Amino acid sequence: MLYAEKTLLPGEKILYYTKPHYIIFYRAVLWVVFAALILISNYIGTFIGKLLLLTSIFSCINVFIDYYCSEFVITNKRVLIKLGFIRRQSLEIFLERIEGIYVDQGIVGRMLNFGTLIVGGIGGTKNPFFYIPDPIKFRSNVQQQIQAISKG
Repeated sequence: MLYAEKTLLPGEKILYYTKPHYIIFYRAVLWVVFAALILISNYIGTFIGKLLLLTSIFSCINVFIDYYCSEFVITNKRVLIKLGFIRRQSLEIFLERIEGIYVDQGIVGRMLNFGTLIVGGIGGTKNPFFYIPDPIKFRSNVQQQIQAISKG
């Protein structure tokens, strides 16, 4: 069961659900490739190569767990964001309390369609969330729900 499903309020429905963008794996995969190349070339030594490979594999496992345990959710009442497993971070903000959602995308982010969302709440709080797939769509969905609430 998803974290978002467990925390739904009465009458609340999940309208949009996503996980982090796959780009979060790139560093860990690069380290595995680097360690494998060192191990194959035997340039530094097999012990250091094996140690580096083992460390990079653990890094991949950690990133996979973070990916699997992270959720970005829009409901008809709130935005729910949960990151991590062992060290869980979560944001649950009612749509009425959102002042704005800002999107930050660099060149690579625009090419691969990911970015950082900064959720601005009433009172000046700003919460950044990184590696969101299709951040423009996420922001658009939030804006549609805020508009639906203000009309209804």
